[in-house]
Amino acid sequence: MAALRYDGLDDGNFHVPGTTLRLLLFISLPLLVFSVLLCLYLRWICLRRGAGTHPVNALPAAAATGLDERTINSFPVRLSLAGEEAAQCSICLSGVPAGEKVKALPGCGHGFHVECVDEWLRVHASCPLCRATPRGSPAGLALQI
Repeated sequence: MAALRYDGLDDGNFHVPGTTLRLLLFISLPLLVFSVLLCLYLRWICLRRGAGTHPVNALPAAAATGLDERTINSFPVRLSLAGEEAAQCSICLSGVPAGEKVKALPGCGHGFHVECVDEWLRVHASCPLCRATPRGSPAGLALQI
């Protein structure tokens, strides 16, 4: 069996000169600090951006500028007719088959699924299609005077 010789290896072969060590520290330490600061900044951006993307339903009551329930319930509900021009609810983008309940907004006359438009009007005081203020709402009454 052949014997391995390690005569050429000693502690002197692994010596790093002081200038090289200082150069490595001079480069790596600022890179490490920059990386940490960059990660903290990106996290701050993500948290800040995420705070403004709540769904409409999650808005606090004070931020909602929609109509009250009494006004929303006062708008007429009718059945959709076969061959009607608006055969699609523009809020949920699904079809409105003949015989389904549709709430028509006073003033503009646009019709939507009852559930869809009620949820919309709790947050917004305008028609989702033309942005007109429905007559009969407090905002609409103020505009008509």
